[in-house]
Amino acid sequence: MAAGSEARDDPYAGLRQRAYLFLRERDGAVPEEELIEHVFGSSGNPALWRPLLRQVLGADDRLDLRADGYWALRGTAPVSNGLLPTDFVVIDIETTGLRPLRQRIIEVAAIRYRGGRRQDVFSTLVNPERPVPAYIRKLTGIDETALAGAPVFRRVADELTAFLGDDLLIGYNVEFDIAFLNAELKRLGRPPLINPRLDLLPLSTQLIPGMRRSGLDAACLALGLEFRERHRAEADAALTALLLARLGELARERGLTTFDGLQRAAATRVPVPKRRGPVGRGRAVLDRSHLEGIPHAPGVYLMYGARERVIYVGKAKDLRNRVSSYYSQPLGYTRKMDGLLESIERIEVVETGSELEALLLEAQFIRRYRPQYNTQMRNNEAYPYIKIDIGNPWPRVTLTRQRADDGAVYFGPFRVARSARETVDLINEVFPLRTCARSFRTARSYGSPCLRLSLGQCLGPCTGMADRDAYRQAVQDVIGFLRGERDEVMARLHQELVACAERLDFERASRLRDRIRRVQQLVLSQQLLAETEQRGTVLIVTPSPESGAREFLLVVRGRLWAQIRAAAGDTDDDVAARLARSWERAQQTTMPAVDQDSLDQVHLLGRWLRKYAGHRAIIPLDAVPNWVALVAQGRALTDDELSFDSRPAPVSEEPLPA
Repeated sequence: MAAGSEARDDPYAGLRQRAYLFLRERDGAVPEEELIEHVFGSSGNPALWRPLLRQVLGADDRLDLRADGYWALRGTAPVSNGLLPTDFVVIDIETTGLRPLRQRIIEVAAIRYRGGRRQDVFSTLVNPERPVPAYIRKLTGIDETALAGAPVFRRVADELTAFLGDDLLIGYNVEFDIAFLNAELKRLGRPPLINPRLDLLPLSTQLIPGMRRSGLDAACLALGLEFRERHRAEADAALTALLLARLGELARERGLTTFDGLQRAAATRVPVPKRRGPVGRGRAVLDRSHLEGIPHAPGVYLMYGARERVIYVGKAKDLRNRVSSYYSQPLGYTRKMDGLLESIERIEVVETGSELEALLLEAQFIRRYRPQYNTQMRNNEAYPYIKIDIGNPWPRVTLTRQRADDGAVYFGPFRVARSARETVDLINEVFPLRTCARSFRTARSYGSPCLRLSLGQCLGPCTGMADRDAYRQAVQDVIGFLRGERDEVMARLHQELVACAERLDFERASRLRDRIRRVQQLVLSQQLLAETEQRGTVLIVTPSPESGAREFLLVVRGRLWAQIRAAAGDTDDDVAARLARSWERAQQTTMPAVDQDSLDQVHLLGRWLRKYAGHRAIIPLDAVPNWVALVAQGRALTDDELSFDSRPAPVSEEPLPA
């Protein structure tokens, strides 16, 4: 066929020949942007021409688009620059959900690259032997019909593991893919994959400026990579290979020159703000019947999973609105939330009259059930104390999990163990107290001083020459600091922070700032604890879930001692008599110190009382109260006056009943 006839039959033949000759002149490989400029004579935005170039050259068996982003003559290997790997396998999977131990793989793809060139592909659907959730069908287009004739995983396991070999595995959120593959292998009694791996998700958040979403499509859009098919394993794997090449260019611009440096960057996780996106909603996995009978009222909701186990407890001002919000929760952003939504079998609610009661009941339920998806308040037995053993001749400051009746001074317990540890470390840096475990009750406790003595960080009681008065004064300074009565330590830290900023040591300044904040929060927490314990008996009046009723909460030394309901049919005398009996029992009881079991309740009540101090529904009790008058006063408060949503109402000028 004549050349003119060939050109008429294939209008792109000339462009392909132009690209081929240009590659021959340039030693067989050029970056895609450079080829676009040569083929189309355009120096504009390459993203506009990239789809056409790939359409034109994709049918030419003389040319390859390599994983490093270069167009090359087939058979031309890239010259390694030590940054990007040239031999690797890109993997991607699609699944029925986000939990490897509960969900299954429905598609897997792996693309092998050798010398930077695409060499071979393994791609197959996998029958999960279970239904595919609706949101997964919508997301991937893979349904039970497509999977009916697909092999189960055990049928493809040998071929897949042989294909992967010992190669470097690259993926976008590759740990997710490998976790699912290892879960499937474990079900078959096979060893897990231990291949080296490179995750492009954290690398993308590190290298792409202004990246606000963490998905593969967001990364590719930010770099101008075109894609027509998403959420299919082979298409995503090929897209991941192209993304690798672009990230390599960005890495070089950032000064990275070695693969080790690239791996270190990938190991640094940068939080990405979560945004709602078209990834499915909770309604795809939640049964609408869960909402039946849930009222628009404050209360607590309990989510049950398999075998009637409570897996999550939450509180809400409006139960109906809060539980309904889970149906609009985006799927695919956090594994924890997706795992929760997928596990819910039923939802139970307990209506309360107020948000305060809901807070207290939530904490009680979390301690009772220890739900899998609650992290706050679940492990209260691990709340630490700061201990100063003043019974020892030479006290030291330590962290302990148990409070004993040993004459020591205890602070806490504290809900944030890290803050407590940092505070103890700070005290031992600033105050010249010993950190060793010597008893100083035998002769063997003396001698052999440690390095702290020579560094001036300890007065050295082990040498027998320490001044006891100076040591005791340092102990008292520590106690004053933990009580919030001494601010010299914080002033010293702030001076060091300013010095770091002045010498442009911003990394250390940032660490100091975070440390100051955590220590301040711990000291404030101790002050709130002491303030709440020392507060006198308080009566809090709240609405009731029962129509026409009121709840009277008797708070003694920061703990809820009694809750009395004044029902519509109860007389003031009856309610007053019940309150009086509870109050009398409290006066006859020695209240124990706040411990790990009571801390959460004391903390909640302390914050509430501090926030709403002066509210007319919070009534301090002094001497012997006139209970009948107090009950009448509480029942006379309107719902608006009992609301804690707005600023506290002004305190009445009239004296409280005595």
